[in-house]
Amino acid sequence: MKRREILFAMSTSAMVAALAGPVLAQQRLAMGATYSSSSYYTYQVGIANYLNSVIDEIDISVQEIGGGEVSTQALLRGEIDMGIATTSSDYAARHGEPPFREAADNLRTLYFFAPSPMNIVVAADSGAQSLSGMKGMKFNPGGRGSSTERQVDQILAVLGIEPDLVRAEGSDALEAFQNGRIDGFVKLGLHPDGYIQQAASSRDIRILSMTPEEQQKASEAYGFLAPTTLNPGAFYGSEGEIATVQTAVGMNTTSELDEEIAYRIAKAIFSEAGKAAEAEVYAPGKSIDTAQLTIDVAVAPLHPGVIRYLEEAGYTVPDKLKP
Repeated sequence: MKRREILFAMSTSAMVAALAGPVLAQQRLAMGATYSSSSYYTYQVGIANYLNSVIDEIDISVQEIGGGEVSTQALLRGEIDMGIATTSSDYAARHGEPPFREAADNLRTLYFFAPSPMNIVVAADSGAQSLSGMKGMKFNPGGRGSSTERQVDQILAVLGIEPDLVRAEGSDALEAFQNGRIDGFVKLGLHPDGYIQQAASSRDIRILSMTPEEQQKASEAYGFLAPTTLNPGAFYGSEGEIATVQTAVGMNTTSELDEEIAYRIAKAIFSEAGKAAEAEVYAPGKSIDTAQLTIDVAVAPLHPGVIRYLEEAGYTVPDKLKP
């Protein structure tokens, strides 16, 4: 080829590359995962495979590490590039609360995919119509030593509600409720929930609703809790909408993750194809607006790449979630 033709070909190739967006070398990324026995581990493996298939520039490997707190500790030590997160573990990391020793200013949110509302369940014949009516009730606040138990303890304390707490593992608490040894328990999750269904198969139940004042007081005291409403419908023989608070499960990273990579991950996850891929490995995903959930519950700032995509897509990102 003549020199002029070569230069023209080179300039044309450069123009095409510029129009296509930044060209990135493939990056190997480690994703910290929860325990392999968890349904969320299945989600993480499935979603990593999906991201690897649609984003040529990344190769994500999944590493079983543990829950949100353990994974986030590994993330902040630089051992992984992203990982499983909960709003409560993100909150503790951002504020330097145990088990974190100092505030993690570089923690960033990628997205949240699984809302985890708090269901306060009591026996219908217990007489309790509200949280204040639980005073003196034999009540299990969640599995012994779990984050649920800790959160319920915090909420009861800030609301000044004093049931007779019965500490037990989840399966033991369910059996105690079915046999009438306790009259209430807490279970996190969307409806229908198998644990609550088992309880309802033995005794008529009522899911208590928080007052707007109780929702506000709990969420203001503990920034990882967000007000929400649920409609259990006919799943357990109860009717009507209930008000409660929720945490959520998602994926976090740090400010070290490349902005373009974060942008492409957000674009893939929040797309229709991403929703379909999520629903294959997490059934409730088909009815969840993951982008809006992320905006509603995130406590750590969103990664700039995520913010760029959300704003392009027409979402409003509050200033508190901007680094």
